[in-house]
Amino acid sequence: MKKPVVDYRKLRPNNIASKEFRHLLMLLGWAIYFVMYFVTENLIPESACHVVHSRMDDIIPFNEYFVIFYVSWYLFMVASLLYFLLYDIKSFVIAEKFIIGMQIIAVITYIVWPSVQFLRPEEFANDNFCTRLLGLIYGFDTPTGVCPSLHVGYTLSVWAAWIRKKDSKVFTRIFVSIWAFMISISVCFVKQHSFTDVWAACVLYLFLEFVLFRKDFKMGKRRWGDRRDAALLRDIDGMHYVMPLMYPNRCDNEAYITMSIDLAKTEDYIAEFNKQHPDRRISIFDLVITAALKTIRLRPQMNRFIANKTMYQRNGITAAFTVKKNFRDDGDETLARIVAEDTDNLDTLSKKVREQIAFCKNNDDESTEAMNIIKKLPFKHLIGAVARFLDRHGWMPASVIATDPYQCSVVLSNLGSIGMNIGYHHLMNWGTTSIFIIVGTKKNKPYFDAQGNVTMKRELDLSFTIDERISDGFYYGRSLKLMKKLIENPELMEKPLTEEITY
Repeated sequence: MKKPVVDYRKLRPNNIASKEFRHLLMLLGWAIYFVMYFVTENLIPESACHVVHSRMDDIIPFNEYFVIFYVSWYLFMVASLLYFLLYDIKSFVIAEKFIIGMQIIAVITYIVWPSVQFLRPEEFANDNFCTRLLGLIYGFDTPTGVCPSLHVGYTLSVWAAWIRKKDSKVFTRIFVSIWAFMISISVCFVKQHSFTDVWAACVLYLFLEFVLFRKDFKMGKRRWGDRRDAALLRDIDGMHYVMPLMYPNRCDNEAYITMSIDLAKTEDYIAEFNKQHPDRRISIFDLVITAALKTIRLRPQMNRFIANKTMYQRNGITAAFTVKKNFRDDGDETLARIVAEDTDNLDTLSKKVREQIAFCKNNDDESTEAMNIIKKLPFKHLIGAVARFLDRHGWMPASVIATDPYQCSVVLSNLGSIGMNIGYHHLMNWGTTSIFIIVGTKKNKPYFDAQGNVTMKRELDLSFTIDERISDGFYYGRSLKLMKKLIENPELMEKPLTEEITY
């Protein structure tokens, strides 16, 4: 059994302010809040309250079965805070900071701008356990002091602590997020709160995120409008500003380009390198990935993307590729992802590729694990809609961005490894990837000189699918010319990615 991080058996009145136990003082916020809640509920008459109502309240139907999610809030709060108290004091402090902030602002709001809602049904159409439970709730919980909804606010506070836990597993993050979401929407379906109360609680949560934890965002040079994974481009020309407005979908703006690589020097380099370094052999795919990443590093417009009709410059350089666990019809596929540093070169990147392939052969990557969990959950359309909304606005959690292959600078597929030639691969409207590269098979091709003489050349075909909105043809052409030179002259990739190349 997991051992608590603090031995509460040693707690005494005279040592509660000690470093070991002082986090418990934050629980006093609840006592103060309940006193203030009692005061506001009894001293402010209902006639002095502002009626809270929105058009969404008329659209959202009453559904007594959502009371199950509504009352599960008590388990969610108590179990989470108790777990944090026993095993993760840092998460407890984070949750309590949010909760205390919510309590202070909410009480002030309830005094300065008292609120009431009249959404509850006068009678229940059904007589069952859920409606009887709702009747009890309606009896002891008055419809005043509702905006913002602390039921939702407290839920978001605890959810934020779970999401921030560095050791939280993907399953835990998904489970807690869905549970928190269902609790938050349940208040509207059981008519305990107006939709206005819910979004007011969300705005309050975002405000507290900024006030309490803005340092955690590690914004550095981030400005208003930047995403956590990219910076907003503020000085682009008019055409590239307007294009995303006119053509909002990535898949509707694909430019398809093919390129042939002369392997005369390349294959000799690979053979010589592998002869000298039998313990860390490289392949043509390693060269293609390194060349792509170096090109993106030296040609920054290749590392742009468009999301929510807005163009961004990605902060880091990343590549993703598919790994087949075994070469059978029913063999599973998984997705590998590598992050490039400025100091990386062919040797270090090929090592990262080998490590990722070895890992993926025996394990599922985190994105695959998450998808397998989602597959087993109900409300798939709702989950998909929420995920697309978060993705479109750049609000996807950093943990998701860090594992999603379609949040990368480039995605590659090595069809040559299964004996297939290059073909077209579409981009994705999901995520931020604007470049897809397919590696074909090596083959001998005939070439004719001016006199009509035929020579055979060993070549590798590559195909590129690129979002044409992020740059122009001239820039793309020069970028692919650089990548071609790098693959045909692999020694140029022995230096760090940042070293300039003449082309």
